Amino acid sequence: MNNVNVDPGFPVQEYGMAFNFKKCLMDCVFTRIQPSPIHGVGVFAIRPIPKGIDPMIECRTFEFEQVRVEVIRDDPTVPAELKKLVVDMCPENDGFYDIPPFSLNEIGVSYYLNHSGTPNMECDEESGNFFALRDIAIGEELTVDYGTYGKENL
Repeated sequence: MNNVNVDPGFPVQEYGMAFNFKKCLMDCVFTRIQPSPIHGVGVFAIRPIPKGIDPMIECRTFEFEQVRVEVIRDDPTVPAELKKLVVDMCPENDGFYDIPPFSLNEIGVSYYLNHSGTPNMECDEESGNFFALRDIAIGEELTVDYGTYGKENL
């Protein structure tokens, strides 16, 4: 009996036909979420992160979908706290929220990057991925300058 579930978005060409948890763990996992002295929780290095890599690689690939801002903002049936969650977690671009094609309960660690005026990460606007600006040591918090990406530039 085969108990392996293959995520349809998983890069099968790199990891074989079945999800290889150990290979993904070793190749892709560099960070974890933990309490932050900057704000609430943040993303921290749990192993050295070389300059130029994306330490928050997601094993499933997806394209953001877009929902017009007013669909959420102006709907009286959407509770205020859910509206705030969308504003906090879904970038706004040209009157649309960029939303993941799955539940906000499943968002990746990059959503928890805190702001810094001297960041160690940067966002590639084209891909939406984050890359290390320099080598990052174990235990160091990963940060990004919110004012350098997205239309609203937090």
